[in-house]
Amino acid sequence: MDFVNQIWGYVEPVWAWLHAGYAAHGADSWTMFGIQAGVIAIVMALLMQSYSAILIFTVVGVIVHVVVDNVLPMVREGASFAMPPFTAMDYWQYVAFLAVFYFVAITVLGAIKGMLFRGE
Repeated sequence: MDFVNQIWGYVEPVWAWLHAGYAAHGADSWTMFGIQAGVIAIVMALLMQSYSAILIFTVVGVIVHVVVDNVLPMVREGASFAMPPFTAMDYWQYVAFLAVFYFVAITVLGAIKGMLFRGE
């Protein structure tokens, strides 16, 4: 158990830094984030032909997520267009959170796809 505590000692500051960005700019609930990010990750994993393209699909997933974050309020509530706060550090923490999430999610879903569709 001491080993796990030692690993968590290294991971916890990084998680706190990433989560601060999500807390500032993320969805109102984990459910809404999970639905939006889950659909994007599934599509990215299904489109990925080989694992060597994981970084490209991670970047594309983050870009699609940021675009959907900005367009969804316009479609749902008729809100006016607003540029994302590109100069705010907590916004880039949110983008980094998305990048880590999509890297892990697309990797896991790509591995599952590889197990299910071995003939392709």
